[in-house]
Amino acid sequence: MKKYKKLYIVCTILIIIVTVLSITKEMQNDTFFTIATGNYMIENGYDNLDHLTWHNNLEFYKLRWLFDIIIAVIYNIFKFTGIYVFVLLIACITEISLFNILIKQKNNIVLSFIITIGSTLLIANLQAFTGRAQIISYLLLLLEVYFIEKLINTKSKKYYLFLFIISVLIVNFHASVWLMTVILVLPYLAEAVIYKLLKNKSNEKRKFIIEPINIKTLIIALLCIILGSTISPIGTYTYTYMFKNIGGLSSEFIGELLPTDVINSVGMMVGITIIDVLILATKTKIKLSDLLLYFGLFFMAILAKRNQAFLYLIGMIVIARIISDFFELYDKENILERTNKFCSRNRVLFYISITLILVLSGNIGIRLHEKYINEKQYPVGAVNYVKKNLDYKNLRVYNNFDYGSYLEFCGIPAFVDSRSEIFCKEFNNTEILQDWLETRKGYKNYNETFEKYKIDYAIIENNEIINTYLSVDEKYERVYEDEEFSVYCKKM
Repeated sequence: MKKYKKLYIVCTILIIIVTVLSITKEMQNDTFFTIATGNYMIENGYDNLDHLTWHNNLEFYKLRWLFDIIIAVIYNIFKFTGIYVFVLLIACITEISLFNILIKQKNNIVLSFIITIGSTLLIANLQAFTGRAQIISYLLLLLEVYFIEKLINTKSKKYYLFLFIISVLIVNFHASVWLMTVILVLPYLAEAVIYKLLKNKSNEKRKFIIEPINIKTLIIALLCIILGSTISPIGTYTYTYMFKNIGGLSSEFIGELLPTDVINSVGMMVGITIIDVLILATKTKIKLSDLLLYFGLFFMAILAKRNQAFLYLIGMIVIARIISDFFELYDKENILERTNKFCSRNRVLFYISITLILVLSGNIGIRLHEKYINEKQYPVGAVNYVKKNLDYKNLRVYNNFDYGSYLEFCGIPAFVDSRSEIFCKEFNNTEILQDWLETRKGYKNYNETFEKYKIDYAIIENNEIINTYLSVDEKYERVYEDEEFSVYCKKM
């Protein structure tokens, strides 16, 4: 590192620049209910009930309670600019952590830089770096994998403490992904068990390497992780949430919960191609735990689009390792080392930096002109009308799933929002989400839904099917309209 200190510094700065320019300023719908939930807890304390909609007695276990409070505090002091800066900070820390982990694992600096930039761009393309609790879990789960490998290699007991702390943080920042902390141990545990079963048989004839890993070490690590999960106000709900959510109604229409089209996913295709080509077409070998880790993450990414970010972050450790092993086996000319020396020259560093910045310079204008709230996606004008002219805190308003959280952020109780689980049979034995979805698609008459829930007002997107019917329904009056949204009121 000392030999290439200048190269390391320049690469780190460029990673920060690329990360900052790649992340959108636009807030996502989860950010709005995060602020609203956080503010409620600041004022009233923690409980397991929903207070943002106008429905009564809905259970809502606040799986992101600590993140909600932090984001609410940031917003109350610095508004959306503060949240945006916070997201940029966590994203930069995450990608710089990946860069440093790759280097500490003795990967070439330039190779580590290229892989980190690839990770940054792929995750940013998913818009995964945003004001949601997932940004904390990305960083923590990345560190977990690093600590597991350090524990295996050094046997240092301090890593048990680190894994315990990570578990505590995840279960309070983003409990819905806590099970991932257990899943990430399993590839290493499987390798340990298989090594013991094979009883030290040679790795020479295999395409994958089975290394000696102490099973007891990983069992203790799992116990530390499980123990950490108990330090949370949501209790055993941590363990049941994911299983309740599997196959639920929300997985049928929420984009990030839908399966990934692998063929059209450039990042997934490139990653699997690199591994397949290097393993099948060369003498390069891969550790069994790496193979299980990467393909486990790959399978999870196929099941749900939102899991791609874990693959593009944690999976990069495997990609870097296998490429490094390939060069170690075949690079007789020491190309990677020569690349480091070439890029370390002052003039070359300058040209590389300027070129990369110029390539991304178009994003500077985009970020400067972006608004925190996209008025084509969220009913800003309609909400302003409702708050100015109606008793908005006591309305029974009908709204779309995608912008219910914005209503709640503005103090208007919503019909549904993107906390989809609390409106389903699996969690609250209710048909709210089912009724909304069938009404939105036109499968159920809106009058039936409105009568069932005693709805008097509706905030509707103009391109929705229901808007076509409401606009000619004599029982309803359109009291507000803009290019994207309308507000309807039931005539007395």
